[in-house]
Amino acid sequence: MGNPKHRPVGYRWRSSKLFIIGTMCIALYAETFLYGFIVPMLGYMFQTRLHRDPSETQWFTSAILAVHGYVSALSGPIIGHFADKSPDRKTPLVLSLVVCVIGTVMIAWCSSLTVLFAGRILQGIAGTVVWIVGLASIAATVSPDRIGTTMGVAMSFVNAGTISGPMASGLLLEWSGYWATWSIPLVVLVIDIALRLIMIEKTDTDQAPSTPPLEETTTLLRETPHQPAAEKNFWKTMLRDSRVIVALAVQVTTVSLSSSFSATLPLHVQKTFGWGTAVVGLQFTYLAVPGLLFSPLVGWIRDRIGVRYPTVVAFIFLSMSLWLLGVPGNDHFPWAGASNRGPAVYTAAIIFYGIVRPFSSGVAPLELTSVVNEYHKKQPGIFGPRGGLSRVFSMIEIAAASGLTVGPIISGFLVETVNYTTMAWTLSK
Repeated sequence: MGNPKHRPVGYRWRSSKLFIIGTMCIALYAETFLYGFIVPMLGYMFQTRLHRDPSETQWFTSAILAVHGYVSALSGPIIGHFADKSPDRKTPLVLSLVVCVIGTVMIAWCSSLTVLFAGRILQGIAGTVVWIVGLASIAATVSPDRIGTTMGVAMSFVNAGTISGPMASGLLLEWSGYWATWSIPLVVLVIDIALRLIMIEKTDTDQAPSTPPLEETTTLLRETPHQPAAEKNFWKTMLRDSRVIVALAVQVTTVSLSSSFSATLPLHVQKTFGWGTAVVGLQFTYLAVPGLLFSPLVGWIRDRIGVRYPTVVAFIFLSMSLWLLGVPGNDHFPWAGASNRGPAVYTAAIIFYGIVRPFSSGVAPLELTSVVNEYHKKQPGIFGPRGGLSRVFSMIEIAAASGLTVGPIISGFLVETVNYTTMAWTLSK
């Protein structure tokens, strides 16, 4: 162990499990906050700042959201590989913040489509680091019997970011103007930066390089013969496991559905019900608040009965809520017209979807962490001395990125070529 006399000030609480998990939760909050922050503003940005024709807004909205997914899918495996090779997880987290700040400034400046999309690409890279390294840090910090509950708490922060991002921009853009609105992401980033710099991984100071602990030395010596084959066969081993494939498929589906809302909801409710950006922001609040409240409970349930049955039931109810979302404003359902009950029915369907969503999301982190732990029990060191957790979560990030890409493209295409009802009913199947 490192000499306590040479430890940094506040080492005990700065390296505690609670502080590390809390820092990662704030990092996840900041990432989802920034992802959704621009959604209510996109119409204004494309039409007022970039002077694009209003008919192009839906296409550009889908594209700016989908590019985040493309970037995550491409950068995920690379980030996961190098994160597992990195001597600590703090360094990539801090570096990602620099990239995120630059990307956010470029998006706010938004002098051209090129600058806007370049800024979104940088945000996507930074966000991918947070999801991979942040969730890997959480999984490595807690015991297996509490990972469901802990991930549930983390998902509450994710939902909080999902809520507050669109809500803050939607309200402030209407009340305070464009540049005042962008002051909020800066505050979020400053808090995130401070926490990541303060955090200390125990491996930063607990291990003396010249005289490593006996237990660690023994483990590394024992694992050395396995490392070359394990590193080479990580992806092949994991992708041959049916539990991994099913969990990743669930991840793609749930993220696709969620990202479809971001791509289509603002323009649909503005066109159908005449709602402004403030009410659009509230709809995202209704969508995400239940997840904020129920995610820890869902994690607790999963720790005790598993993920299979809650997930199956959740998908049945998700299908019902998506069908209901396609009804308001459709001429074939006069009882839910735009001028009578339509707004109330649409809002009720959004709330219903938000309640059910926590039971279907967050499956992949639990299942894949469980799978990789089982492999390690059978063959210690099979995925290298750091356990391969960063690569595990890069797989999850690739699945999520696929959802972020597919969701906006499919939903946007269906809305433009057919109508919103067809889009909602197609997704319900």
